[in-house]
Amino acid sequence: MSRQALYDFDGTVTSKDTTSLLLIELLKLRPWRFTGVLWFLSRLVSSNNSLSKQEYKNKAIGHLIKNLSESQLRGALHSFSNKVKFTYRQSVLKSIDKSIQDNLTVLIVTASPSFAIKMCVSDFKVLVLGTEFEKKNDIYTGNINGMNCYGCEKVNRINKWAKSNNITLNVETAWSDHISDYDMLHLSRDRNWIGGGKLKKTLAALDPEASFLNIDH
Repeated sequence: MSRQALYDFDGTVTSKDTTSLLLIELLKLRPWRFTGVLWFLSRLVSSNNSLSKQEYKNKAIGHLIKNLSESQLRGALHSFSNKVKFTYRQSVLKSIDKSIQDNLTVLIVTASPSFAIKMCVSDFKVLVLGTEFEKKNDIYTGNINGMNCYGCEKVNRINKWAKSNNITLNVETAWSDHISDYDMLHLSRDRNWIGGGKLKKTLAALDPEASFLNIDH
């Protein structure tokens, strides 16, 4: 019987949101698009909605990859991956390694672009479910393909993956640092949250049976 482990990426596998690292590497390819990126980031900062913030992050990324191919992005993504390695939480990497050793199918489920996160975890035996960007004739259009892989959409992606592979979900462990992943973590018997006092206080009422790794950011 297939068994699974679920991990959010930014802030969970890593100690911080890696979007800025990705934007910097992509901007090196097209520095003249800085003004457009700045507009999206200003909208992100002014938004009070976490879903909208994620949408603006991915719009900024889409602005930078528009009309580029995967091969043209490879160098920037390699540099991004090398920088992300310095942000990994070793305790979470150990959990991922244990899940792999226990023959669990490890799914990294992220709101970030799947094409970027796949590069970061290419050395691990994991699968990535993330926000997909549209391509035409192998060239990125800059648009999102479907919805941002965020909040309840993460559960939809997991269920779609399971159905397409004829797999019955049997999630043994799940990890996240953000309350938006509440529905995803409740697919699992063993739930692990990472965060500071504010998140811990929220979870005391919402998910008292979960484990909590206290980290002050």
